[in-house]
Amino acid sequence: MKYKLFLATALFALSTQVNAANLVLNGSFEEPVVTTQKGWDVYTTGEPNLGWSTIGAGVEIRRNNVVGSAYLGDQFAELDSHGGTDTNSSIEQALATVMDQSYLLSFAYSPRINQPESTNGISVFWNGVEIDSVTNSGIGNSDHDWTVFEYIVTGIGNDILKFTAIGTDDSLGGSLDAVSVSAVPLPAAAFLFAPALLGFMGLRRRAKNNLA
Repeated sequence: MKYKLFLATALFALSTQVNAANLVLNGSFEEPVVTTQKGWDVYTTGEPNLGWSTIGAGVEIRRNNVVGSAYLGDQFAELDSHGGTDTNSSIEQALATVMDQSYLLSFAYSPRINQPESTNGISVFWNGVEIDSVTNSGIGNSDHDWTVFEYIVTGIGNDILKFTAIGTDDSLGGSLDAVSVSAVPLPAAAFLFAPALLGFMGLRRRAKNNLA
């Protein structure tokens, strides 16, 4: 399996200092445990231990090595789900945060094996504001090609994290795993926001910061 770690220098230095607990429930989609013979199933709001609210067809959770290997653990998610006519779906979760506290938001993304960039898109939102949209081509891949994306966001006390499938509505979308939101210690946050020292302006587009 190929792994790509998407980390700019400042974010790498930051993440090594973040030891706080992950606020996201079931961020690696290990629950519910998929037991179907086909190796995947679609779950909606109210499913025990899911941890996420769903919008649309639901979240498709797949076992390891069912059209790709998990980045973390034994399962991963797809948001261009089976289970409805409009297959592009969303998941969201309310997080209890501290007002004005900085948090490191991260997740692993991979395009679906042998599917084009046009069907693999996923957008991520913080309190209704789109932080980023990610996509890539899986044409020619024999397994997932995971990339980790990281962002700094700001808490307002009760924040909503949301992911939405934005590719072609065809039940063949990108994969999501290892979703995490952790408090950033103040010294690490100060280090991140020292652009003169870190060359912050040179960070790639996806290393966005300070979205409340």
